[in-house]
Amino acid sequence: MKKLLLVVVMALLAPSIVKAGVRDRLYDFTDAYYLQNGINPAAIDGRRQPGPLAVTDTPNFPFQRNLRALLTLPNYDASGNEFFFTVLGGFSGSAFTGNAAGQRARQIAESYVEYVFPRRGTDPVGLGALRQSVMLDMRNGYFSNNPLGLWIHVWVSFTSAALNSANGQKELNDLARKNGRDLDGTPIIASVSDIDNLFQKGYVTKRTRPIMDTLRYSICPVIKDPRNGGIAPDQFLAITRKPDGTPLEPRFFNDFESLRTTGQPAH
Repeated sequence: MKKLLLVVVMALLAPSIVKAGVRDRLYDFTDAYYLQNGINPAAIDGRRQPGPLAVTDTPNFPFQRNLRALLTLPNYDASGNEFFFTVLGGFSGSAFTGNAAGQRARQIAESYVEYVFPRRGTDPVGLGALRQSVMLDMRNGYFSNNPLGLWIHVWVSFTSAALNSANGQKELNDLARKNGRDLDGTPIIASVSDIDNLFQKGYVTKRTRPIMDTLRYSICPVIKDPRNGGIAPDQFLAITRKPDGTPLEPRFFNDFESLRTTGQPAH
């Protein structure tokens, strides 16, 4: 009898276990939730619509719009751990509402940094040609304190001192031995401490866009737990690739595909 009861209890719990993973899938937010959290939804540039990057689906929570993200991107956190996120749009300072919620949203957006790594010879403050995956500095309670996933873009590029001096080359080679190399042949930057160290030595620059530029800020929520359905089978990964088509950072790709098909990472 006890054995039968245990089987029944486990059967009842099974759907909720599956549901726990599925709840972490990323949806766009409702207009009301954007406004509640200080962002005017009409001012979001490139807000997701049904199409190749998102699909109509039943949301898990009342603050979610019935639009689930398909586009998935990899990111490092401040310590070099791997996560996955999506892009729901970009915005300028004009999107903050003129009330206390808008002031709070601006504080959040300015506090959480998305480091972007443009390829050498491309737009140094652009999003179209990256030499490696981005980094989202998720310290200071991101999952609790940043409900919309607001970020300020900071573009990181190597300086001539890094590329053309003996000391700079030594620093870059040491970092490359630890992290591997990006599409430019320079080292992958995988943690905030890497950035801080390079910046203090004059080996990288940090750039932002003007306050009224729609590429200054982004709405990029991160999947809290991609296991057990947090990444859906129909999602796809946009990852930096080498000229031969293979992923620059294969661990991201391998874990994503394993999570998408089995619900567990490959590593």
